Amino acid sequence: MNVKRWRVTYMLLLLLFIFPAAGFAEKLVVIDPGHGGKYSGTCGFSGNTTGICEENVNLSVGLKLRQILNNYGIKVVMTRETDMEFAPYLQGETGDFRLRMNLANAAAANNNDNSLFVSIHHNAHPTNRYVKGIETYYYDGLNYYQADYPPDPMQLGYLEQSRRFAQATHPQLVSNLGTLDRGIRNNQSFYVIRNAQMPAILVELGFMTNPEEEGRIKTNSYQTSAALAMAKAVLEYYKVFEVHNESGKTVKTFKTESDAINYANTLSYTSKVFNKDTQNYVYSTSKFEVYHKSLGYLGNFPSEQAAINYAKGYAHTRVISKDTQFTTWSNFLEKKYQLFVNDSLVNSFYDYEFAMSEAKKVANAKLVNSMTKEVLWTNTPGVVVNDTLKASKVSGKDRLETAIAASKKLYPNGFTQDHKDKVVILATGYDFADALSAGPLSSLYNKAPILLSRGNVLTESVKQELIRLGTKKVVIVGGTAAISAEVEQSIRNLKMEVERISGKNRYETNKSILQKLGNVNGLFVASGANFPDALAVAPIAADNKWGILLTQKDSITLPTGLDLTNKKIVITGGAGAVSDNVQKQLANAYPKSYFTRLAGADRYETVAKVLWHFKDSLDPTQINITTGKNFPDALASAPLSIGTKSPLILIGDSVNPNVESYLMEVSQMKNVADIYNVGGVVTDEAVNSVVNKVK
Repeated sequence: MNVKRWRVTYMLLLLLFIFPAAGFAEKLVVIDPGHGGKYSGTCGFSGNTTGICEENVNLSVGLKLRQILNNYGIKVVMTRETDMEFAPYLQGETGDFRLRMNLANAAAANNNDNSLFVSIHHNAHPTNRYVKGIETYYYDGLNYYQADYPPDPMQLGYLEQSRRFAQATHPQLVSNLGTLDRGIRNNQSFYVIRNAQMPAILVELGFMTNPEEEGRIKTNSYQTSAALAMAKAVLEYYKVFEVHNESGKTVKTFKTESDAINYANTLSYTSKVFNKDTQNYVYSTSKFEVYHKSLGYLGNFPSEQAAINYAKGYAHTRVISKDTQFTTWSNFLEKKYQLFVNDSLVNSFYDYEFAMSEAKKVANAKLVNSMTKEVLWTNTPGVVVNDTLKASKVSGKDRLETAIAASKKLYPNGFTQDHKDKVVILATGYDFADALSAGPLSSLYNKAPILLSRGNVLTESVKQELIRLGTKKVVIVGGTAAISAEVEQSIRNLKMEVERISGKNRYETNKSILQKLGNVNGLFVASGANFPDALAVAPIAADNKWGILLTQKDSITLPTGLDLTNKKIVITGGAGAVSDNVQKQLANAYPKSYFTRLAGADRYETVAKVLWHFKDSLDPTQINITTGKNFPDALASAPLSIGTKSPLILIGDSVNPNVESYLMEVSQMKNVADIYNVGGVVTDEAVNSVVNKVK
């Protein structure tokens, strides 16, 4: 293969790697220095003598333009950076153009709306050496379409943008270069501009057949002036506000944000205003969103009635105001919060926060929970408020102390005399896998607390907790690399029995735990590379005598002797965590099992899927919440949920809407008495949001 041809092929493959199928929003300019290699372009008045032809000055201007745009933070891709052709003479210039545009379009793929293409050229006149000046071309497929020169269909969607780019560029070039204005032209079907899958122009930066203009074209100052002019035009092109429809397509473009917003507000459908310069949305006409209780977000709408009309097409939906985040309509929730004024019922609400905001507007008001009849708030003299639901922290100064705090919450007075098993599970506090896969062991040993340990020393606080509990046996999870033989001996010195369940790595330890559990009723399969999915199912697994099998993303080592005939296997997490290949391996190994995958767009939506799927086996009288961001504080949460069937809620910066729906529905079926914030790192705002959803 010709070395230059190989280089082009390599560049195409590299671009496909750099710009994968997933879309992104980023300003991008594809600079195409015309000609190159065997296709020199015009050599003008003196190029045959000096060796400086069009291909050389095109590239020089292109490289200068790249540097200027890079300085402004704009991403640039060059179709060529050296003197090279894209196809040999055998394929002709059409073949060269085709490969050139394959490279350009690969760079813009999935970001076409935010990309620009500029092809740089210098002109020639076949007979008249006095012709000079600047021309800027864009493709007008409406008026100058030619059947012999068909455009790429995508370019037809950018005709207006290509025209706008040309109109921004041409005056800058004429002004900066101080030469004759030969106009903006749309009467040519140049291959590169009609096949660009983005707004595109072709510039002719002067005539090299004109001796005077050629002399200027070859100077550094002329080339720099041309590059500066085009860079200024690019910046001007992006300084607009686009109105996008529901599909993200541009409906109309405006110079000012206010004009764009005013226009968006006249549309009958939901639209957004996009700042093309900063590459972010600055306004949306969406005022109301529709959420399904388990499927999550369904759509957004400019009016409440439009949202309600859409929501009515589904069961289990609610409408949320984007301005207030209040639920304004639902077909599965009840209006639990009643507003009384002067002891007369005047309104009911789905959201406590909504009810409170309305109650505070009037005198002699009181807010009542319709289920419990408790007065949650009042400004009426003499009325007693009996809102007792608060969140309690279960936490310590570090991960080990937090686990001890959870143990004390479970057994404030230690194990009772008649406690069947006085067993404590001990796992490393510095990796999540062993502690989480040990969750079902807690149930096996009669609600055993799980304490966390340092790897090489039994800390005094852990030692004292073992003694306080009245521990008879400690089950160490993990090998000596996780918890050393010295720690094991320290426990034996306390006259406590020790059993170690381990393997050569987390996956082997996990299989040893499954073998210890014996005949499980079902199986959760979760990623062994991250903690949230396994954490979400650990209490459910323990309470229902299910096992947890940790897996790598694309391959799994199956435990021996596991009978799952006619039993359920639930994969938690999407294909990015547990691949379809792993699911196929499981299906082949357990052909008589029933498979379900519970996965959301992120860890919090996955938790919501788990909560909804196992809703009937959970008891929301107690709710445990913990962070979904880091595993140490979360590890102690599972034992608190075991035995009580309490749902375990993972929270990020705020409460996921699907989780909100779960909390609102279950609190209408059962009165929530206790909420525990395990680890204490979830923000007060997020904790209060949970409390207010279940009051």
